[in-house]
Amino acid sequence: MTDETSEDRLKRLAQAGDWVMKFAELQGQDGEPPRSITFVGIEFKPLAYQQLVDARLHQPVTVPLDWHNARLVETDVPGVDLDGIAKGNATLESIFSSTTVSLQRGGWLPSGLAVTRRGVTVLPDRNVVAQIKARYDGGAVVTADRDFLDMLADLEVRINPLLFAMEGNGRGVPAPSLVEAQLQEAVQLIREALPKAELVIGDDNLKGALGLIEDTRPGLERRQAFLLDIAPSLDPPTSRRMLDARWREILEAADRHGVPLATLVVLAALSAAAVPNSGSPAKKVLKFRPGYAEGDAYNALADLRSLELLIHLYALFPEERPALFTADKALALFWTGIQPHGFRMESDGLTFDLAPVEALLPGDTITRWQEAIRAE
Repeated sequence: MTDETSEDRLKRLAQAGDWVMKFAELQGQDGEPPRSITFVGIEFKPLAYQQLVDARLHQPVTVPLDWHNARLVETDVPGVDLDGIAKGNATLESIFSSTTVSLQRGGWLPSGLAVTRRGVTVLPDRNVVAQIKARYDGGAVVTADRDFLDMLADLEVRINPLLFAMEGNGRGVPAPSLVEAQLQEAVQLIREALPKAELVIGDDNLKGALGLIEDTRPGLERRQAFLLDIAPSLDPPTSRRMLDARWREILEAADRHGVPLATLVVLAALSAAAVPNSGSPAKKVLKFRPGYAEGDAYNALADLRSLELLIHLYALFPEERPALFTADKALALFWTGIQPHGFRMESDGLTFDLAPVEALLPGDTITRWQEAIRAE
């Protein structure tokens, strides 16, 4: 198709929701003009734990990026096959901060880069809904600083505000009337801020949220009691010398309160004990502090529930692309650090696998954790 124009080629290759991205040299080589290459349908490989540790999210972000499944629209680079499927890698030195990150299969991405893929549904947490309200007015960015979240302005992105409504605003399990009011509030805020967004809402969303809250209430109450039990021991900085005692206390408390050892909250507690000097992001996720109370435990469990919901969505709808948008770096580090994968439905229910990184379970603690689960 040698006579095909770049405009015609773009119309042929692009699908609804695809991004068109152009990469250009800052300056040419050997006196030649700068070269460029334009792609459509590019997908970015999620980033890993250490890359999130290194990222300074409130500053212009520099991260390594791998991409694949891109189709070439036009280029002036000699020898490039326009009919091929492109992949590559580069270091992104952006002018944008990324105060919000996207948690998804395989890791994380700066928020704006997560929606370059077709069919992504954004699940914003409460902090992100607040950021959307602050950064946008009628679809226009009204803040002076630049952030990857601003890339939502011109997109017909799918947004489901379920997490905002489920958490509530009272540091405790919300009543059905509050869930409904919170859902309406989130819908209004997002519609005013991002009028092009497609809100994934309806009666089924509210019924689903209320059903999920009630179904998980007994387990949440047990986990809340578990956290209140172990908080006095885990609030102060831990050390390797104290590990065995703290580890035993956590396992005994989980057994006492009927909390399965394979749950994320137990893994987070063990990580908080295993990494000396409060070095695990799990400790921040659990929000331990002097005077730890039910509201602190509820907020921690609401955050972990958002990860559990994401896992359930991946297992139940493997073809879908939900992405949890959060401004909580500790929660993002925990997600990337536990490396969840293998989401699937089996005869006895939903299951998935975890592969915690050394930074969360150092030394032999990962083996101890696995053995404890097998022995339960």
